[in-house]
Amino acid sequence: MRLKLGEFKGRRRAALRWLGGPLMVLTGLVLLLLSHRQPGFAAWYAERIFPVFPHIAGRFWGLFPFSVFEILIIALALCLPIGLALIIVNLCGSRGRTRLKAFAKTAPLRLLYALSIIFLVFVLTAGINYSRESYADHIGIAVQDSSLEELVSLYLMLVARAELLAGQIDTDADGYFVLRREGLYNYARQSMHSLNSKYGGLGTFFPRAKAPLLSRFVLSNSNIGGFFSPWTMEAHYNADMPDQSIPFVINHELAHVAGHMREDEANFIAYLASRNSEHVDFQYSAVYVALSYTLNALRRNVPPEQYNELFDMLPQQLRCDFAAAHAYWQAFQGRAADLATRTNDAYLRLNQQQDGVLSYGRMVDLLLAYYRAYLYIT
Repeated sequence: MRLKLGEFKGRRRAALRWLGGPLMVLTGLVLLLLSHRQPGFAAWYAERIFPVFPHIAGRFWGLFPFSVFEILIIALALCLPIGLALIIVNLCGSRGRTRLKAFAKTAPLRLLYALSIIFLVFVLTAGINYSRESYADHIGIAVQDSSLEELVSLYLMLVARAELLAGQIDTDADGYFVLRREGLYNYARQSMHSLNSKYGGLGTFFPRAKAPLLSRFVLSNSNIGGFFSPWTMEAHYNADMPDQSIPFVINHELAHVAGHMREDEANFIAYLASRNSEHVDFQYSAVYVALSYTLNALRRNVPPEQYNELFDMLPQQLRCDFAAAHAYWQAFQGRAADLATRTNDAYLRLNQQQDGVLSYGRMVDLLLAYYRAYLYIT
């Protein structure tokens, strides 16, 4: 029996509706498998295909001065109770029940489509890049096991740089660092462009970083300094956190926009870009964060007495700002922060970062390799 043209088109549309979601998921899984098994594919993708996303999606969503991703999440959170209320109201009438039955038939398919699109976009803008060439390899430095003497040497070099910068920054009446925010985003982009000019591998477009409206309520309570949205290619930073971390965090998130997803490498890129910035606040932020990770490494590897001696070598300005940051984040410790940390840890492990949240601290290994190659740690 021959099908009429209209019936054929109808059946084809129905088949596409049912197969579209699974096909998108299958495509994403195949691309992830290729990136895991064939490192050359991830490198090729990062260089040839991925730049389309920051240049198109990043530029478009960057036109908005607010976080588009945050607005979408807020809208979704508001739609859920409204939708539930509409369902309850419609259950009270026969027409409403009829419409709900029709909606229930298509809702699972629509949800599958939405989740499939979300997954595929994540794979294209972030997932594959977890397998790309490391930035350390790209700039020609070798990460290797380091001695305790090298770690101490790195620390002393950072302390010397901190002493130099501490006298050039602005502080408030209590002696805490105050960030000069005028031109902040331009300095961030300039520092990333400068690093790309020197080593390459970062692309040529960096969007304006955005501070979510709910920085304190959501980010601080979750112990989050910043995040990258792979669906809108937006870099976000917590505007409520202590000023000394902000420049570094902005460049960290811009490193993610540039396609470097591993946290230790985003930290390393942020350090290099901030350290060589024209803005002294970025330079100070770089040495502040580098010292915080280096001190954590020393705490795990030296006796308490030696650690205290090394800590006492910090300039007063650094000790003051470390104390302020500790007090700030301690105020937000609780179940929400623990849940967010565990969630982030699981996400990182799922994306081949076996150290989980500890992978941020592997920045010290990269710093040691960099200083060993260029500043002659012995």
